[in-house]
Amino acid sequence: MLVRTRPFHPVFDQPVDRVFDQLSRSLLTTSRRTPTIDASWTDGSLVLTTDLPGTPADAVDISVAGRTLTIAVNSEQITWERSLRLGAALDAEQVSARYVDGRLTVTIAPVPTAEPRRIEVSTEAPAIESTTVDAQAETPTSDKA
Repeated sequence: MLVRTRPFHPVFDQPVDRVFDQLSRSLLTTSRRTPTIDASWTDGSLVLTTDLPGTPADAVDISVAGRTLTIAVNSEQITWERSLRLGAALDAEQVSARYVDGRLTVTIAPVPTAEPRRIEVSTEAPAIESTTVDAQAETPTSDKA
């Protein structure tokens, strides 16, 4: 016959059990419910991908405010939000997203760089425009004698 021993006073058993239950539930749900985001560079663009199986497309919200990209998911199965700061090399105005078969792909284009151009050097002196000034100026006259 097995006898369960309790090393703590029964008053402490419930709170300790409750803390461990909450901690284990929290760890399991956090790791299971927080999708990872994979990042890669493709053709100069940053491509972010994450798997959201079973999530309807209308539950996915992507927004850009300033230089911060936010991906939020709010459905019956999962609720989470992730914000990423976009670096100066990425164009916050050129963000596109695609959601197919539970896979979200967000593509951020790079900022266009100015192409180098050659500047012609002129050897001609600039033309100087001349203006004429009327040299005759009226002088005030006095009526006093």
